[in-house]
Amino acid sequence: MRIVSLLLMSCLVALSFVMYEIKYDAAEMENSVAALRLKVLKERDAIAILRAEWSHLNRPERIERLARKHLGLAPVQARQMVTMDQLAASRRKAPESPLASNDGRALRHPVKAIH
Repeated sequence: MRIVSLLLMSCLVALSFVMYEIKYDAAEMENSVAALRLKVLKERDAIAILRAEWSHLNRPERIERLARKHLGLAPVQARQMVTMDQLAASRRKAPESPLASNDGRALRHPVKAIH
């Protein structure tokens, strides 16, 4: 009977050490989960801020102002519009494009540099 009691006591002590270890492992995991949740919340906030900045930077009036300032672009005017018939007529009159032939000749049309 003493051997059985001694064996049960030693199992009880071993089990208490195992339970102690499991308890603190679980607490450590809970802390890491809480830290990850906080990190996710911070990343969501950062994404929301970046989306707001993107919306601010893509405002049409801002892009129009920058296009006028840096690229020299302006809105399309009515005199620049052509009909499909006018476009077809201009293509019939125009000589073959240097891009259409692949004989290695350089383009004859100058390209304006953007400053």
